[in-house]
Amino acid sequence: MAEDRYPEEVTPVRLPAEEILGHLLDAALADHMDANRRLALRAGRIVEAIDTAVRHPYVYTSVEGRAGSNLAERAVIVDIALRLQLSERAVQDVARLVRDARARLPMLWQRAEEGFLSLSLVESAVTGAARLLPPFGACDDERAVSAAALRELDSRAEEWAVTVTPAGFRSRLARLLDTLDARTADARHTAALRDRKVLVEHVGDGMAWVSALVPSIDAVAIKRRLTATAKHLATHPHETRSRDQIRADLLSAWARGIGTPTAVKTKVFVTIPATLLASSSKPGRGSAGGVDQAGASTGAGADVRAGLGESATIVGHGPLSPLAAKQIFLDTNAFHRIITDPISGVILDMDRRTYRPTTAQRDWLTLQHGTCARDGCTRLALDADIDHTTPWAHGGPTNIRQLRPLCPPDHTHRHRTKLAYRTRDNGTVEVTTPTGFTSTEPPPF
Repeated sequence: MAEDRYPEEVTPVRLPAEEILGHLLDAALADHMDANRRLALRAGRIVEAIDTAVRHPYVYTSVEGRAGSNLAERAVIVDIALRLQLSERAVQDVARLVRDARARLPMLWQRAEEGFLSLSLVESAVTGAARLLPPFGACDDERAVSAAALRELDSRAEEWAVTVTPAGFRSRLARLLDTLDARTADARHTAALRDRKVLVEHVGDGMAWVSALVPSIDAVAIKRRLTATAKHLATHPHETRSRDQIRADLLSAWARGIGTPTAVKTKVFVTIPATLLASSSKPGRGSAGGVDQAGASTGAGADVRAGLGESATIVGHGPLSPLAAKQIFLDTNAFHRIITDPISGVILDMDRRTYRPTTAQRDWLTLQHGTCARDGCTRLALDADIDHTTPWAHGGPTNIRQLRPLCPPDHTHRHRTKLAYRTRDNGTVEVTTPTGFTSTEPPPF
């Protein structure tokens, strides 16, 4: 009998730690470049899809001519946004970035397509390149200077994309732009003045930042007035707020026009479960909304809507703490019931002989949806059009079960494009595009 033969034991090869780390880091770099490359590829395809829709508007609308092309462009942006779960503004921004990069910084855009830099760095360069564009009505010499500056920027930025870090790229970009920008300081200030704006950033816990981009001299004057007034108020013997808190309260009050006859009356809806008010007030059965001292209307609903829970909410924005909700309720001067009950007599249904929804119906839809009813749209229902599920001209009744808030763009798409809008049983709106995509309802939260 032949002796059993066993294979020789295999000794594992142990690589030096340096070599293992080298492989891991090379793979990480490859993944990083591949991610940049794929995002640039996706951005390019977004532009290609938009251009294709504009060339063939019949895919999205029966309207012909320039109007049809414009409608098709807006409709395909909705289609892209639904598929990629982006906002329409984000899709438009990506398309604009690609077009500007290809036109003004073609070598840098090629590096982005190769994966050497992110779209955020491309955006920084494209934004900076806008400083170098010739002014409207520029002469030939001015256009030539602008073209030369853009070529210099493209050449240098293309090199930095491969050799420096993102922070280094932005630092060098800023210095180069200051060198290439031939405008005077006054001209640059005039251009920057066009970008003034106000931003609101919600940060949670019922708080938000309000930022304004204004001329520096105005900003200094605002701060000095706030500080001087806060310093005076801080001397009151019963004042407990810090100087920063007083300044913040003053800025809010001044902007809202509190205590002035010209205060702007802006409607802000707040839902407040009746259970949160039980310990502080007894407004009657049901729940209520009101108008605060600055004219801001609030609507509140008893906790009869699925998913409302026990938290107060600024409709379309986010939750409020119970204490803040009670304070809003106590500070109001008048209340408007939103939910139908036998005591209030508010009518939510009406005969189809009337086309326009009642104020109570509009307020109820705002409270129910918060935002535009279409999947993925975050525009406030407060600013939306009220759309009949079955068109009123075709016999659709004007009652709450047949109404839905659609933002003006979606209202236009619903009636003038081939995007199909369907209301689900819970009131949300599903969209099916001519290219075969159907939106999905976000999960409850």
